[in-house]
Amino acid sequence: MLLGHTKDPAWPTSEKALAEARRFIQAQRGKRVLVAPHSDVDGLASGVLMVRALEAVGARVAVRVPGKGEHAHSPGFLERLGATKPDALVVLDMGSRPAPLLPSVPTLIVDHHAAESFPPEARVVTAYGHEPIASSSLLTYVLVSPLVVPGPLEWLAVLGTVGDLGADAPMPFLKDALRRANRKAVTETVSLINAARRSARFAAPRALEVLLRGGTAKDISEGRVPGVDELHDCRVEVRREVERCARTPPRVASRVALLLFSSEAQVHPLVAVRWTQRLPEHIVIAANTGYLPGRVNFAMRSHAPIDLRAFIQGLGLPPMGEELGHGHARATGGSVSQSDFLRFAEAVGLPGLRAQDVERRGAFPG
Repeated sequence: MLLGHTKDPAWPTSEKALAEARRFIQAQRGKRVLVAPHSDVDGLASGVLMVRALEAVGARVAVRVPGKGEHAHSPGFLERLGATKPDALVVLDMGSRPAPLLPSVPTLIVDHHAAESFPPEARVVTAYGHEPIASSSLLTYVLVSPLVVPGPLEWLAVLGTVGDLGADAPMPFLKDALRRANRKAVTETVSLINAARRSARFAAPRALEVLLRGGTAKDISEGRVPGVDELHDCRVEVRREVERCARTPPRVASRVALLLFSSEAQVHPLVAVRWTQRLPEHIVIAANTGYLPGRVNFAMRSHAPIDLRAFIQGLGLPPMGEELGHGHARATGGSVSQSDFLRFAEAVGLPGLRAQDVERRGAFPG
């Protein structure tokens, strides 16, 4: 059986949602459709799957990846999307918020993150609430399978699922699908694709090109696709930055441990995961003061089964914009101003940080 094809009417989402989304895709024949995927491996794999389906129904497709630190609701990204004047928009794996995206442009959202609300008028397909929660790429794969020849595209759903949930995720038929896709090639490709967006150079657009050109995971892992060399360079850079930043001594208070460092690479989630192994009883906050000018980007992880989004909501913080506490219960974080981060640190039990502690430092890594 192909990955995720269980014929369960309630999984990976409702049959009604899938049917409506398929009608949306089929209605794009001859139209200009903009596909906007998240820049991680799950999002990019979802994007390629959606591109193949839209091409199959005769749409004219373009893909735009959000820039460094951006998401679907970032004003700059929305301005660039709107400038292309699409007939329709498909947003993949970027969470959701109630604010409109491109008003008057028919929009399809495919996602698996926790969300309380969605943009008005958007058609939504979400795996959230349908256990086990599928990756966005697996959800997209099941969605588009009737519109394409699904077998040759299964590796993309495998790639995104392993990248987001791991090789042992409880997804139907993942073990067999992983064997067909070649487990070693999949794990190597996941590593390369994710390194592209984590790199300070932010090579996610190149990673997308590589996925669009590849026919299998082995094409990428064995370097048979143009652009793979650049992804290898990104991975070397990211590994060096993780090693450097993970040597930061933590500031520990009660159940929270804070690691504060500066890097232009997106290494804070990897540093947080590494330190949860060393401090399994603590909520680890890896805070990066150098990723974006004037902001502190941080990742929160815990080895213990703690709902980290609920933890943030329980702090009673004043409004800090919309860049706080999104993601998953076990993997969240934020991007806040330097002054807001000082307030956040005090709220979690780490008072005494000064403005100079959260200043951007250091040079471009690599």
